[in-house]
Parts: sequence; structure tokens; C-alpha cells
Amino acid sequence: MTPDFEVDTEGVRAWAAALTTAGGQLRSDPLPPVPGPHWSATDAGAVAAEAARRTLAAIADDLIIMGRSAEGVVRDYEAADDRVAARLRGVR
Repeated sequence: MTPDFEVDTEGVRAWAAALTTAGGQLRSDPLPPVPGPHWSATDAGAVAAEAARRTLAAIADDLIIMGRSAEGVVRDYEAADDRVAARLRGVR
């Protein structure tokens, strides 16, 4: 295969695994409580912390989905590469 079309499948797999791992860690590590004085601002801090948790959970989910999708793309690429190689062998 020419370098113009070559894909580092192991590199993409490592990247995909790192994304999935990062997403899993974001999902499993809770945010620390918001420090603050004990008056009404603490309630606002709790609301802000919950919003941040939801946002991080959404980012974590996106990272996991992206990692899994990249792994699927690598499998599809390798399958297409194998099909093309088989066809080229048949032409000879």
C-alpha cells in the first residue's frame, strides 16, 4: 500500500482505547464538594457542582462513544484493505 493511503491502525486503536479510558475515568471519579461558607451561596455552589457533574458526564459519554467509533472505523478499514488485497491478487 502507498503511504498516502496507509493508516496506522495500532496507533488509532491506542488513541481509541485512551479516549475510552479517559471517558470511563471522568464518569467514575466524582467531583469534590464545593467548599464555601454555610449560607445561601453554598446552595448556589451545589447547583453549579451538579451542573458541572452533568456536563462532565456528557463529555465522558462522548469520549467513550468516540473511542468505540474509532475502533469500529479501524475494523472497517482493515476489512476493506483485506478485500482490496484479495481482489488485486485475483487480477494477477
